[in-house]
Amino acid sequence: MMFKQLLKRESFEYKLLYRVLFIALLPTSFLFYLLYSFDLSVFVKIMFGFFLLVIIFYGAFSIKQQVLNQFRSSTNLMEAMISGDFSMRAYQQGGSGGLEEFNHLLNNLAETLAEQCLTSKEKQILLHKVIVQIDVAIIAVDSASRISLMNPAAEKLFNCRFEEMQNWPLEALGLQEVLSKEYSKVVEFEIKEHKKRVYIHTDEYFEKGVRQQLIFITDIQKLLREEERQAWQKLLRVLSHEINNSLAPIASISETLSLLLSKSGALAKFAPEVDNDIKEGLAVITERSNSLNQFIQSYQQLTRLPLPDKTLFNILELMRATASLFDDVTTKLNDSNLFVYADESQLKHVLINLLKNARESMMEKPNGLINLAWEQAGDWIKILVIDEGGGIDNTDNLFVPFYTTKAQGSGIGLVLSRQIVINHGGDLTLSNRKEQPGAIASIYLPANVQGSQRDKARII
Repeated sequence: MMFKQLLKRESFEYKLLYRVLFIALLPTSFLFYLLYSFDLSVFVKIMFGFFLLVIIFYGAFSIKQQVLNQFRSSTNLMEAMISGDFSMRAYQQGGSGGLEEFNHLLNNLAETLAEQCLTSKEKQILLHKVIVQIDVAIIAVDSASRISLMNPAAEKLFNCRFEEMQNWPLEALGLQEVLSKEYSKVVEFEIKEHKKRVYIHTDEYFEKGVRQQLIFITDIQKLLREEERQAWQKLLRVLSHEINNSLAPIASISETLSLLLSKSGALAKFAPEVDNDIKEGLAVITERSNSLNQFIQSYQQLTRLPLPDKTLFNILELMRATASLFDDVTTKLNDSNLFVYADESQLKHVLINLLKNARESMMEKPNGLINLAWEQAGDWIKILVIDEGGGIDNTDNLFVPFYTTKAQGSGIGLVLSRQIVINHGGDLTLSNRKEQPGAIASIYLPANVQGSQRDKARII
């Protein structure tokens, strides 16, 4: 009974040692009995008994140590695999038996786990590259609605860094409503005073059995604008072709008829009033034909707009040069030296158009002020043209071609300006001021720090 209790308290290797010694007890007692029966000297009996005990204890402890070494080797191998090190292998003598089969199984397990770990790492690298390069914003949220992951597209969309937003509540991004239920629709929300039209889709996954959520945000605003631009370009090409085909002969015939009337002079002698009416009518036809032709040519700029030739230049110098063209209005500059990587000529065209619109909106307020400001916010450079005019009546149709509120307007200025900014990878928005009458034109351009520093070094 005491022997069993002792075995329960001891480790496996000592249990094995005790069992070996217990098993050897009977033959050892028999050998000692035979040794006592032989007629030998006491010294020989003692020496023979001593060597017998040494052999028994040596054999028992050798068995215990061999089993212990095997366990420790297997334990080290298991710990290495748990730690992610699959280079260790169990020693195999090349024989047969249960121990060799066990070591062979351990080695196979290590090789299988090594292959699976390598495959998993390769897939993780591939997944990481896809998440980094994809233009869909991905946000992971834990069970407590805290932000646990943001890919670069999400950082760019919300103009923030994941390191700054990690473990923040989702309310910080204004997306708290999307977690209430399964969400999948197009919405428009404002990010740092910049409206975005996006498609939001939610999904879920589990981490250690705990439900987590994923939010996928696709910025469809650029896609919609590109589709809209292509549609307008196709329409303009068709209209230009058809109208030009009709205008050319009309203008030519009217000019020819006017020339014939002037040369003959017969109708002027017998019916001078009719002659004048015909000449005036032909002049109107010619003038309107030429005017319509110029109108169509102005819209063809949208289809022939060249790509920006970007260089590094100081926004302050561009603003000063542009503001000097408008001596009849008061402009205010913030005198901030900030470099931008863009097409200076095209950007100047955009600013001239915006300043012209701002000046025309303040016709009834000759003492009004146009404030020109610019700043860098994260990865974006923001340029503002703020006027004190009457504001914008219809903000929905501002960038629709042919739409204008001016008597002599063509509806091309804002459309062309926004297309120029979009070609730079930015955006152009117009909105009414909140604190007082007036409008704000906002130009967003990529800061492009690496390209700017490279070009600035080349200029210097």
